[in-house]
Amino acid sequence: MPRNTLLILAAGFALAAPASGQWTDQRDPAVGGSPEIPLTEGRFNAALQYHAAWMLLEPALDFNDFTSDELDALDEGIIPERYAELLEANQNYIEMLIDASRLEECDFGLNYEQGIETLIPQLTVMRSSAKLLVNDARRLRNTDADAVTERLAATIRIGEHASQTRTVIGSLLGVAIAELARSETTKLLDENMLSSAQAQLINGALDRVLVEDPFLSLESVRTEAVMMTSWIKHEFNDETAGEQFVEVFVIAGAEGHEDKLERELQGMDGKAIGTMTDKAAVGYEDLIEAWQAEDAKAAMERVEQKLIQGGYGPVAKLVMPALGNFRERLDESEQKLAELRERLNAVGD
Repeated sequence: MPRNTLLILAAGFALAAPASGQWTDQRDPAVGGSPEIPLTEGRFNAALQYHAAWMLLEPALDFNDFTSDELDALDEGIIPERYAELLEANQNYIEMLIDASRLEECDFGLNYEQGIETLIPQLTVMRSSAKLLVNDARRLRNTDADAVTERLAATIRIGEHASQTRTVIGSLLGVAIAELARSETTKLLDENMLSSAQAQLINGALDRVLVEDPFLSLESVRTEAVMMTSWIKHEFNDETAGEQFVEVFVIAGAEGHEDKLERELQGMDGKAIGTMTDKAAVGYEDLIEAWQAEDAKAAMERVEQKLIQGGYGPVAKLVMPALGNFRERLDESEQKLAELRERLNAVGD
């Protein structure tokens, strides 16, 4: 780039910084480049960096064009030739994806105020991104062990970022993505293919998920409790609130509803729905308390039985999730990842 162009850019940065309010003195080890170049606040939000990488990686993230034989091959860990070529051609953009995963914050700016209608299309692409990284790791398995471990570590971090949506589905996806990386790492360990440094790189990614609240699971329950109860009271508040409520939640596919329950709700106005929503909020509070109990499984089963028996009211029957299976999957994931950490720590050169 010509020297005069660089000077103009530098001057522009200097002039823009105090006026825009978007520039920051914040630095992050995950962000490279010269410390003299100012960065915007958005540079530290992984969500924005993911979107840029996704736009450039779109052909490599689309599995719809694969034949059934190619998809079967991928399931077996075999990379079809044309896909291998596509991955090779997109290495610069894959590095962008890896760089984004290194950032701590990932905020997609979700519209939680929309309640049950909140859309999170990013989760689908995050799962595709994780599959892409694991497939690229498989492609490089016998040629570049450092690149393999970088991709598996990034996959774990993407799983943690998915959980930052603070939704149950986001936490579940985080668990599933981390399992992709755990399974592939286990194969490498079984074949003694990792050095101590490579093992510790993956171990460092586990620091993101082996925490007090793995995959922000409890936080996701708290968020959904506030989101759902607040949204219901805001949306269903007139004389026909009950009829509107039943229409929305039955169409949404809520399980376990009965004609009697529907009729009970349909006869309620906004005030009655609000009262029943407050009762559902108590159910959420009990669920959150049960989640943290010493015997969480038994405590959550008691809450679920009370829910089924109508102890938290008719609104709760349609909106409160049964999270026993979610908790079991989370505990299983945490145990497997902890075991992986032990094996990684045991690797020596």
